[in-house]
Amino acid sequence: MRRGVVATAALAVSLALGVAGCGEVKEPRGSSQPQGASLRITLGTQEFPEGRILGELWRQVLAVNGYAVDLRKGVGPAQDLDEALKADEVDGYVAYTGTVLSVVAGEDPSGLDPEETYDAVREFYAGQDMVVSPMTPFENTDAVATTTTYAEEEGLTSIGDLADVSGLRLGARPEFEDLDLGLAGLRSTYGLTDVEFTPVELGEQYAALDRGEVDAVDAFTTDPALRDGDYRLLEDPERLFGSQNVVMVVGEEKLAEIDDERFLAVVDSVNELLTEDVMVDLNAAVEQGRDEESVARTFLRENDLLERYRG
Repeated sequence: MRRGVVATAALAVSLALGVAGCGEVKEPRGSSQPQGASLRITLGTQEFPEGRILGELWRQVLAVNGYAVDLRKGVGPAQDLDEALKADEVDGYVAYTGTVLSVVAGEDPSGLDPEETYDAVREFYAGQDMVVSPMTPFENTDAVATTTTYAEEEGLTSIGDLADVSGLRLGARPEFEDLDLGLAGLRSTYGLTDVEFTPVELGEQYAALDRGEVDAVDAFTTDPALRDGDYRLLEDPERLFGSQNVVMVVGEEKLAEIDDERFLAVVDSVNELLTEDVMVDLNAAVEQGRDEESVARTFLRENDLLERYRG
């Protein structure tokens, strides 16, 4: 039977029932997958909830397939994770393709679609003796959001429309002001020159919009608030913010030790189900107070992934 992606309602019900605690995931009886040091791997994640959720999804699905995974959460942003892999502190990590291309490879991801970005990332890592898994269907990119009311009053549908707004107040995390994939890029790509920048801590941007302290904010496309609140994402026709699908990056040497074909197939059995709607649901569950271990377990159980992968 084809695996069905867990619906929002099913996820909510499972979480409300308080799905079993955060202990180790047990391998099903009858698995013939060998154990031992040769199947041990250390994975790292970014500091924010979505990165930790992805790490848990991989850890748990790999665990029931005989891999011993040491998951190190919150290692740092992309550059820190890349350096940790090169220093053999981790064997692999959660990566966003556009961020890898811009921050790690030093290339411009703007204007590239998901496939173009993935191909560029795969080529870059091949030269670093690293391999990337197949990418997720979902991507989590920066975006510009306003309230629906403000968008309708100003006739806004795309980011370029903001160039006609006099004295635009833009709220975003402090570093956004000087980034090419931030306000600096918005100025050069979309002509947003009449902008008053307001530093807003990550996670507080929607509250700042609601209080009328800013007119537009930097958002992320898998933010649960975008589904629940009265907000509108403005289109980015020039793809200033590039494409941000998720992949696992893993060292080539380590991958050769742990049955590379099977390992990547197990990882992809999760990745292929991660649509934007699914990721928003998972992020929302954590935002509402559930821990990422149980949220990941619920999703994997609902999609028959807490049993040995059979290809």
